[in-house]
This record gives sequence, structure tokens and C-alpha cells, in this order.
Amino acid sequence: MPLADRLARPVDGGRAGPGDTVTVVEERWPGAGTSGTSYAWLNANDPADPVYHRFRTAALRTWRDLAAGFGDPSWYRRAGNVVWATADEAKALLSARVDGLAGLGYAARLIDGEKLHALEPALSAPRGALIAHFPDEGHVHGGPAAQALALRAQQSGADIVTGHRAVRLNLRGDRVTGVRLDDGRDLDADLTICAAGRHAPALLATAGITLPLVDPAEPGSAAPCLVATTTPAPGALKGVVHAPELSARPAENETLVLECVDIDAGVDESVPAERIRAAGDELLARARTLLPALTARVAQVRRCVRPLPLDGYPLVGPQRPGLYTAVTHSGITLGPHLAELVDQEIHGRPAEALAPYRPDRHG
Repeated sequence: MPLADRLARPVDGGRAGPGDTVTVVEERWPGAGTSGTSYAWLNANDPADPVYHRFRTAALRTWRDLAAGFGDPSWYRRAGNVVWATADEAKALLSARVDGLAGLGYAARLIDGEKLHALEPALSAPRGALIAHFPDEGHVHGGPAAQALALRAQQSGADIVTGHRAVRLNLRGDRVTGVRLDDGRDLDADLTICAAGRHAPALLATAGITLPLVDPAEPGSAAPCLVATTTPAPGALKGVVHAPELSARPAENETLVLECVDIDAGVDESVPAERIRAAGDELLARARTLLPALTARVAQVRRCVRPLPLDGYPLVGPQRPGLYTAVTHSGITLGPHLAELVDQEIHGRPAEALAPYRPDRHG
């Protein structure tokens, strides 16, 4: 939705382009898919690639600007991130990460248990843990954020088609001229932007185009994950927490979101309901270890399928005449920044920041 919002609303005193009309196709409704089920951690927490790190820090600034335009909305929280490690190897890696990020000018520091208690009074870290704090990070409530952006896009003139999906790219020669919907309708367009996330490879394949994403249906795929939401837990957490056995953050209505990498292992499309329920029980048990006063229960466990490019980096740029693709992991963090850059490009000004992330770089 950040892209629809950016393309539809007036920018710098005028429309994005003379006579532009923006149409968005949503299979269900804004925020119903990956945006609404994602862990939605806003961060640039990896110093390994300084160019991509700068790209992500720029995205964090874009989020701050976007949220300011909504007047400090409840769905955007720049509340920090706390991480700790207990094993020696993990401590060494966390210490090196803090040093690397600080060396790039990123807000990253080691803290003691007293400071942790001041930041997160309900949280209990093991004695001897190495603890890091990243104060400029945060999280987004993906569903409400998507809905707010969709509403503003509509108010700026965008047409949002819900309850249908694009099943085919329409072609005239080599040019993409629009899409066919699942009800047989054709939507014509001067430019079609494929921002279909995990569904992008199937849609692009109808025009003979491949996109290098991890296949979520392969056994052991890293694309799917399980995310649990609890019943209300007032005051349990203020910001994002990453512990060795659990990631947690506040969600809407004082609930919590719980997730962990080891529980995600093997969560393919055929995972039975019993496995999902068991995952929720395990996540809650881990949460009660970290938050001893927690009395909340699991309200829902959802399967989220993330669009994972094979090399981890965004896939953004033109692929055919009339076609532009924008698919990425970390779509919540990067979404508004990518929207600005894509808007710039499709209106005739190449974005140098996107040069390393073209979708044909693997060809």
C-alpha cells in the first residue's frame, strides 16, 4: 500500500503525473495478506553490506516522515529493539554486530540488566546474558498501516479493487498492457507494476518472465513462518525483543506477537492444524519464561509466507515495456522508501539507489 499511496496522493504541490490514474488489485483487502501477518520489525540491523545497510537506514527515515504525516499513528511505533545472547559464540557475534553497526553510525550499544529493566520492566533476561539495545528501531502493526495507506490513496483518487486477483499479464507483442482478473475482466494500463509478493513469480510467468524467489512449497523452505498473536497483555512489552528462543513485540489492542526461527522449520503449505496449534503453545510457553507475569493466552496462530529473493536483496525495476516489478523481503521496513524511488523512476528520473537491486541481475 505505500506505493499506491505514494502514486495517488499529491506530491510537491501536484499530482504524481498529469492525468495519472492508479488502480490497485487486492485479492482480499488491504493488510489481509503478508503485511497483516508479518512480524513487521523496522530495522537496519545488519552491518555486513554497508550499501544495503544505508538503503535500510534511509527506509527508516522514510517511515518516520510517513508516520509524521499521519500525526503519530498508533500503528507505527519507534520503541526500540532489545537483543540478548547467552552462548559464548552468540555473544561474540552480537558484540561484533553492535561494533559493526556503531561503526556505521547506527544507534547500537551494549547495556546491563539494570538498563534493560528500565526499558522493559516486565522482561526477565538470564543472568550473564550479553544484552544490546537498538533505540531507533521499531515495529508496525501491518494491517492497520495498510488500511490507513489504502484509505489515503482512495481519498487521493486511487481505485482499489478488492476480492479479486490478477491471474495473467496481458500482452501486445512484447508490451504488457494490463492484467486479467480472476473474474475474466481485463484492466488496461499504460504501466503495470507487479508488487504481488510471494505470488509475483506465478503472475510474471504468464508473460514468460522468471523471478528468483525462494519457493515456499519446497520442503524446508525458509519462506513460510508461523506468527502467534496473544490475548491482551497490558504493559507486557514496550518495544521489540529478540531472545535466543523467542522474538516478541506489542501488537494492536495491547496484545503480543510471538515468533521464533526454530519453530518455523518445516512449516510448508501442507502443515497440519495440530502442528500450528502446538507451535502456538510452545511460543506461549517461551513467552511466559521471558515475561513471568504474563497471563495472556494464544488467540491466533497464522502462517505467513514471505517473498524471499534468492540472494536476500530487493528485486525492483522494469522488466518489459509497460511492466515494472517491485518485490522484496523486509517489505514492511523497505516499503515506503521503495515507493518513493519507484515513483521517481516511473516518472522519468532513474534512482541510483536501486541500481544494485534490478530483477535481471541474476541473468
